[in-house]
Order: sequence, then C-alpha cells, then structure tokens
Amino acid sequence: MSTDLLGMGTQHFLDTALADLQPLRPLPMALLESLGVLLAEDVVAPGPVPAFDVAAVDGYAVRAHDTLGDAQWSGDPSQHHGDVRLAVIGDLTAASWEPATVSAGASYTVTVGTPLPVGADAVVAGEVTDGGLARVRIGRVPQPGDGIRRRGSTVAAGAVLAPARSRVTAATIALLASAGVESVLVSPPPRVLVAATGDELVDSSRPGYSTSAPGRIVDVDSLGVAAAAREAGAHAHRVGIVPDEDEALRRLVEDHAHRADLLVTTGGTGAGHTDVLRRLFGLDDVVHFETLPLEPSLVIGYGRVGPSRMPVLCLPGDPAGALLGFELVLRPMLRRLAGASSLFRPAMLAELTSPIRTMPGVREFRPARVVRSGEGGYLASPLAGGEAFLTGYASANALLAVPEAAGDVATGTDVPAFLLDGVPE
Repeated sequence: MSTDLLGMGTQHFLDTALADLQPLRPLPMALLESLGVLLAEDVVAPGPVPAFDVAAVDGYAVRAHDTLGDAQWSGDPSQHHGDVRLAVIGDLTAASWEPATVSAGASYTVTVGTPLPVGADAVVAGEVTDGGLARVRIGRVPQPGDGIRRRGSTVAAGAVLAPARSRVTAATIALLASAGVESVLVSPPPRVLVAATGDELVDSSRPGYSTSAPGRIVDVDSLGVAAAAREAGAHAHRVGIVPDEDEALRRLVEDHAHRADLLVTTGGTGAGHTDVLRRLFGLDDVVHFETLPLEPSLVIGYGRVGPSRMPVLCLPGDPAGALLGFELVLRPMLRRLAGASSLFRPAMLAELTSPIRTMPGVREFRPARVVRSGEGGYLASPLAGGEAFLTGYASANALLAVPEAAGDVATGTDVPAFLLDGVPE
C-alpha cells in the first residue's frame, strides 16, 4: 500500500503514528502457545534429524552382503533373488536404547524409527521375507542403504527451520518439535483495549434491548474493531461502553494503562459540545485529531495519554468510519507493534465491472468483490457504499481506492484496490 492508495493526508497521519511506535520487546514462548505469532529470530535446528541412522521400514536389519549367499554382487539389486536365510538374533523397536550389533549371517527385526544396529547397512522390508521368527528367508537382495533414513537426512544440524518474522503455523510447530525445539523467541501479540464512548450506546446483549428503542444505539464499533484486531493477530479486549464524562474517561486510562500496548476508542472524535473525548484528550495537543478527506468520513486522533504515556488511537463513532480507520491506520499500527516485516495488505489494480459515482475532492473507499478475469487480470464488482458501507463491507474481499479527482468512474476503468482476504483465485 502506498500514498497512491491511501492519499497524502491519510499517509501523513499514518506515518506520524508509525514513527511513534516501536516493535514490542521479544519474549520466549512455549512452542504450542506460539501458534499464530511472529518469530523474532531464526529458529535453528539444535541437532540433526534424525539424530542417527534409523530404519525407514518395518523389517529386518541386515548386512547387505550376507543376503547374497553364493551369488556375486552385480550392482543391480533387482537381479538378485534367492533363498538366503539369516538368523534372527533379537527384536528392536524405536524405543530400544541399548547398543546392538549385527554379526555375520545374522539379523534383527526392526520397526520404523529404530536406531540401526552396528554393522547393519540395510533394512529389508518385511513384505519381501517370509516373516521368520528364528530364521528369516530374504526374498530380495537389498542394496547398501536400502530401508534406512540417514542421520541428518531430514534436517541438518544448524539448518534454519523457520525464519524470523514468519508466522508460526501448526506445521511449523510440528517441524520444530521434531527437531527438539521446546520454546521460541517471538514478537508478542499487541495487547489492545477497545472502548466505545457515548451516552446513547447500549450493548446488544442487554436483556430487553430493542434496535427500535428511541434514544439508544447499539454499540457496533467496539465489537467490530475488537474482532478485526483479533483477526489481525492482536490480543484485543473489549472494555465496553464508557459514558461521555471526563471522569469516566480518566478512569479508563488510569485503570488500563499497564494492561495494554494500545488503547483504541470509538466515538467522540467530532468537534461538537457532546464530544467529551476530543475535548479531554485534545487538551495541550496530547492527542492530535485530524479530519481526513475520505469517504466514508474519517475523523481520527492519535497520541499518548496518562502518566505512562499509553498510545491511544481515537476512531469515529460511525461504524463505517471506525472499520475504515482500522483498515487504513489501526491494522498497520498493530503490525508495527508485532514486528511484522510487511505492514499493509496486498494491493493491485482491478477493472470495474460497473460504474462508480464519487464525491468531488474526496478519496472514496468502496467495498468490492475482486475475481480473476479470463485474460489473467482482475475484475472488481463494486458493492454498497455510503450509508450502506457496512453491508457491502461484510461481503467484500477488497476495498477499492477511488482517487479524489476521478469523478464518475466508468465501467472498464482500472482502480487501485487492497485485498482483505488474500489474492483471489
């Protein structure tokens, strides 16, 4: 994402906030607990995997030359068949730990993962034997090395198992566990507190609540923003609804100053007499508020508050503006705190399948569905915008960034877009 996509005003606001933030200090984390977190350093194999030569099949550990009998080795094991019988001198499993040695004319039964006995240089699969218990008939002559996983063949000692700044997946955990890694150094997920401000707000879970009740508006913002922050990898906690009172806002900061890496508020960013948050946080420019020339409207603030100088991002109370503020500003901030190498979602050009009518002098972000075209490019179908932005956003996989000077944008025009759900197939 670049200035061409965000617009100069939004990019400047974001750059200022990002310059004030530093990645959180790395910390060690147990392997299973690290799922979904970014690694702070390369994870290196402490030793080879497997740690020693082991059986790759269930069968018999042998000296390959012993299975030739009176035949001469031709170098092609498929040419060697016979009725050679070897003594079975013991049974070994992957749990066997005592040293074992294969002598001339002898063999051991082994299972997958069994350390190879000293002297053995092949493992004959049980399917090509008669399965003998005291003596075994070898139906196919093995070549040295057959049926064996060599020491370090899966992972060499010192190999990078997972690079720094990669996200830990279930497969990553399995690989690290196989190499004996018990914990990793990670960039911890940012701790985010989300609070909605406004006397008119009510929680939709309140008993007896009705969306048609006058004087009451359901709190959409803190739910949507907290969910979006969690989806971005943060540990987001929804504080709930805070009244439009100076003391309530001060308590919010004091009570949570040491529990969060970032406080996010919604509502109260306007300049009206009821916008207590802007009046309180805006004193002495503690939080800088700015009206960005965007559609949906975005009045946003960033700064540090309280004795601990906790970072705070103030988003508008309109759900469309709050969610747009998350995409353009909050998500890159969370990525910076988490130590991610890339702060922005992937962006591309997509061809409009229907026209868009835009407001003059304002950069509009319009929800859209983007798919691949038959010619190898991408097609963008605009969804509901304006007052119905939330409806379109819920089914969108991209946001179109329609430039300020575009005016009415015709079908077939290439428009910048950033992807909300990966690259479309």
